[in-house]
Amino acid sequence: MKLQILFFAFTIFEFTNASVQNITVKGIAVCNKKRLAKANVVLIEKDRFDPNDELAHIETNSEGEFELFGKDNEIFTIEPIIRITHACNTEPNCLRTSEYKVPQNLIGSIYNMTYVVLDVFVHNDKTKCK
Repeated sequence: MKLQILFFAFTIFEFTNASVQNITVKGIAVCNKKRLAKANVVLIEKDRFDPNDELAHIETNSEGEFELFGKDNEIFTIEPIIRITHACNTEPNCLRTSEYKVPQNLIGSIYNMTYVVLDVFVHNDKTKCK
């Protein structure tokens, strides 16, 4: 019971002291020097105490371009990441997920990733096959 009261008090505190923060992220997905269409791009806000929030998602267009806008109501500075799921340099029937942190100094503005080179493996890439 005490734990529930503490959680409720923290929730009320968080709600009353939080502020809306936003980020716009744009870029061009590239695989082997070619623009990559239909990659799944998700803007996620990593939370410390509760589940992560999906702020926006989109598929890259025929030119590999994407632009996402997201906002969240948080006490602390939001910690957004971009998660791109794609088939660049994977085995048949496999998809790879790559994650990129959004620089904290760009919260409230636009993060232009320019070319996101997906044929380069990032240290936390995950591959899932059917």
